[in-house]
Amino acid sequence: MDWLARCIPDLEDFLRHQWRQGPALLRPADPPVELLAPADLEALLDSGTLRTPYAGLFTLDGSVAEERYCTPRTVAGLPVYGYPDAAKVRELIRAESATLQLRYLNHWHPGVRSLTEGLGEQLGRLTEAFLFHSQPGRRGPVHRDDGDILVLQLSGAKHWEVYPGPADASWQPVREERPGTPLFEGVVRAGEVLYVPNGYAHRAWATDDGPSLHLTVVLREAGAGHLRAQLKSRLAEGLTLPARPLDDADLTKAAAELLDHLRARLDELTPAELVSAARRNAHSSRPTA
Repeated sequence: MDWLARCIPDLEDFLRHQWRQGPALLRPADPPVELLAPADLEALLDSGTLRTPYAGLFTLDGSVAEERYCTPRTVAGLPVYGYPDAAKVRELIRAESATLQLRYLNHWHPGVRSLTEGLGEQLGRLTEAFLFHSQPGRRGPVHRDDGDILVLQLSGAKHWEVYPGPADASWQPVREERPGTPLFEGVVRAGEVLYVPNGYAHRAWATDDGPSLHLTVVLREAGAGHLRAQLKSRLAEGLTLPARPLDDADLTKAAAELLDHLRARLDELTPAELVSAARRNAHSSRPTA
């Protein structure tokens, strides 16, 4: 399965003219809308197998407290928490226009995992996926995310605004109070894919036509912290030293071996290899919202 071709109709043109240059609305011939339909989401909710933090709700006021939509269960005589109650979830969606978010589907949904693994392999990135079921009338805040984003509209339609990227390297994946003038403003419909470059501010809301279901695929980008972590990991590879040298001579010998090992590893490692390793391990501490 060529997942990239199913999301991006002309990869060469996309990489040359759109990648990292601005938002783009794509219309692939065979978009993977079969991955999750509204009926599939309802079945997941009714199955009783969803659990926080893989499932969550939020409104205009922020994240909904778990106790409002999770009912404790008793397993082997002990209370177990964190399982969404389908009736409570539906009531929050009905009464408060809450958005249901399923997180990191690449961990637990076979079809989505196949998609993210395919995209990640082709693009050399850590790739994660988040599902959003949104109701008309709720506008999300303008915010930035860690990574390049492919928004796959599975059903319904959503209005999007995409603003310019960060002004400097100190930006954070948080809300943006002064995003500027939109670079893209339009409706993304079922079967279409919206590309949002890394760090570009954006917000979206379901149109008045009905609920929206979309899958956000995040191609994570590395930062300085990921580079440092991978460098530390690479430098330690193949190194074995005595834990407690017995005397000064042994300690000095261990120090010399350590320095020799580090110099050799640094000589072998190229910037491109370090960047590649960092990108494949560029986990974010903030789930995409």
